[in-house]
Amino acid sequence: MNLSPSPPDLRAELADAYGACRESTLALFEGMSDREFREQIDPGFSPLGWHLGHIAYTEAHWLVHRCSGRPLPRPDLERTFHVDGLTKADRGGIPEQGEVRGYVREVRDAMLGCLASANLEDDERYWRFVLQHECQHAETVSLLLAYRDRGRDLPGNGVAPEPVASDWLEINGGRVIIGNDAASALDNEGPAFHLDLAPFRIARRPVSQRQYAAFMASGGYRRQEFWSDAGWAWRSASAVEAPLYWTDGEGDAPVTGVSAHEADAFAAWAGARLPTEFEWEAAAAAQANAPGAGGFLGEVWQWTQSVFAPYPQFSAWPYEGYSKAYFDGRHRVLRGGSRATRTWALRRTFRNWYLPEVRQLIAGVRLASD
Repeated sequence: MNLSPSPPDLRAELADAYGACRESTLALFEGMSDREFREQIDPGFSPLGWHLGHIAYTEAHWLVHRCSGRPLPRPDLERTFHVDGLTKADRGGIPEQGEVRGYVREVRDAMLGCLASANLEDDERYWRFVLQHECQHAETVSLLLAYRDRGRDLPGNGVAPEPVASDWLEINGGRVIIGNDAASALDNEGPAFHLDLAPFRIARRPVSQRQYAAFMASGGYRRQEFWSDAGWAWRSASAVEAPLYWTDGEGDAPVTGVSAHEADAFAAWAGARLPTEFEWEAAAAAQANAPGAGGFLGEVWQWTQSVFAPYPQFSAWPYEGYSKAYFDGRHRVLRGGSRATRTWALRRTFRNWYLPEVRQLIAGVRLASD
């Protein structure tokens, strides 16, 4: 029988998790100059240091103020680090790194004081949410650092082209449970519901660099027949010829730094398609304990063909716009997490979402077919 942790056990569990997560977050900023801290590496993303201040503000807002009724530490920084405060272009004017780090420590001290007396029976979901919020922003910092330091070599990188291997998992389909109702689940993961799936096949592994090299060697980036209309317009305008993170490597590691448009084109070239997010989740559940079925979790985000949309009976939480603002028919769902995803946000029901042209992610491809 699985029993939920008693409040004292849960309190200790959360304290340990928050401490370990913060240690890994701060390690990302070790040795960073004030210039780097305030640098906006890409106009589509906030400066590195803003993410650290925003992590602290979110912790202060939901755990210190909302759950515990205490005043916000440093209310003067609310507009600076609130997600709806400054525009991304204006976030380079954040305080110096030393002041932001001081704010982070002040909030954490106040939060730990609140945790000692928190009503976890009623508020556990908030505590799980804020922990995962830090995980998500720490991963954004990780990918921005990878983007900043990316190699700039294009093919001719020593990765020998290899045809796509047809090594498939056969999934029978039928009625499956989709979603997650646990306290750790985000609003877009639930409520859990039943869904009937047709039988399908899904690749055992994400597409490797070596496999993707065959697509490039065949002229895949210049052959319009493999691209959707939107994808070809994007490729023509951006003139991309390779994944963003294409560098010399072992060749068997998953390809990363591809947009959903590139993932779609590769799948068409390979005579396959991307899985729906529901197929992906069902396959990950079916293979959770199966040998030889790795790569579902914690290696590379995997684009699906699914548009980010609410589940039946969706209810926005903890505020109206957390997920709902992105149910716009344009964002695509990714599943699986990456090597930069912290363990508290790594599960098969977790839904990530980005616009299909975004390629800065540690994201790759898994194939499926009927």
